Order: sequence, then C-alpha cells, then structure tokens
Amino acid sequence: SLVTKTNFPGGVKIPVSQARPTATWVAEGAGSDKQKLSIQDVVFAYYKLRCAVAMTFEVANLSLDIFEAHFIQVVSEAMVEALEQAIINGSGSGQPKGILKETPDEGQAIEVAADGKLDYALLCEAEGALPDAYEPDSVWLMSKKTFMQFVGMVDADGQPIARVNYGLGGKPERYLLGRPVAINSYMPDYKPTVEADTIFAAIFRMKDYDLNYAAQMVIKTYEDNDTDDTVTKAILLADGKVLDKSSLVTLTKKQAG
Repeated sequence: SLVTKTNFPGGVKIPVSQARPTATWVAEGAGSDKQKLSIQDVVFAYYKLRCAVAMTFEVANLSLDIFEAHFIQVVSEAMVEALEQAIINGSGSGQPKGILKETPDEGQAIEVAADGKLDYALLCEAEGALPDAYEPDSVWLMSKKTFMQFVGMVDADGQPIARVNYGLGGKPERYLLGRPVAINSYMPDYKPTVEADTIFAAIFRMKDYDLNYAAQMVIKTYEDNDTDDTVTKAILLADGKVLDKSSLVTLTKKQAG
C-alpha cells in the first residue's frame, strides 16, 4: 500500500508537523534564525470493520480444505477492499475520512465545465497546480476507464501523454505525463455529462494519508450452534486521516445548468 500505516491507540493525541524549515547560507562564524515548527495534534478514533461468511453444516462436512481456505481468502479481500474504499472516499462518520473528502488548497480544485472535455491542457493545468515541494511521490488517482480515455492523446509535439509499461511478471505500470497512475474502482469514471458535480481524478502524495490500526485484523472460525453453520469472521479496529492535504489536486466534472 502507498499510504502510511501506524498502530497508535485510539483517542490519543498524536503530534504532527506540516511545517517545512528553510536552510539559509550564512557567513563564517554566523548563526541563523531559530525557526519554530508548527505542531498540530491528530486524534484517531477506532472504527470497527467486520466481515463474516457462513458455510452450511452440509457443505462444511463435504468440502475440501482448499475450499475452507478460500473462505478465509475472500473474507480477507473484502476487508482490504473496504479499507481501500475508505482511504479514497470514506465519509469520516463511523469510518475513516477519505482523501477526496478533503477540501483542496486554493487553486488546486480544477473544474471541467459541463461542455468541457478531457484534453492535454487539462492535465497541464492539474500538474501546474501541484506545489513543487510535493512533486516527488505524488500519484494520479482515477479509474481504469478514465485513464483509458487519456490513452491515445498527444501533446503539442505529437508525443503520447499516457504510457503503459509492463514490469515484473508483466504487471502494467501506468503513467500520465510521467507521473504514476494508481487506478482504483472506488472513483467514478469520467463521463461527458453528470447529474451532480463529480470528482473523477486527483493527484495526491499517498504517504500523507495515515491508516491507523487500533487493533490488527483477526480472523476466527466458529460454529453457530443455532444453525450449525461454520462461520468465518474477520474483524479489526482502524481509522484514517489525511495528515497533510497540500498535495491534493482534484479534477471535477461540473453538472449542466
């Protein structure tokens, strides 16, 4: 995962500094100003995430061990998907607050008019809005269908603005204007018309999101005495927050009217 993961207890104030000190050149024997760092506190809650699947008594007694292992796998995957979705657009109420629920800094919320379209200039505007200090490690966030709409576009010199490389094992590595693209299924695809203003893409430095586990995932298997079903259950306590939103640049398709 690209995000930062921690294990602080829920309800405890954790000091976080977003300040960036400045180094200055000084004459021989001279000192420099002492800069005070601005410290803020972040408090993580402890939201419960739970997933349980049941296997009937009949199936449990007829199934192979590999089938039972599959149940554990699908439960684990469901938990991971729920965490990933919360990181992107969690409401912050009863679950972690997602990246896209933050309000970008001034000039970093890029809008596509109702009659506008995806083009090279739009990407340049978004890249220009990203502060220099956050250039390293920031990635594009969007769905696969949105990325594919950029494939085939070219810049003023006729060079493709989107690129797909194939890394180890043939795994695709996607880039827009040289910036990595982290595709996900938790953001809406870009559409020419929308019924409400819709964020369809964003740039963000993912390590500035902290996913905090108050309790790591535990998987248990037990028998329901009322139904005789074998239940596989996964449970964890977690919260997540953006610690520094300065790298967030959003692209929003505006509704008509």
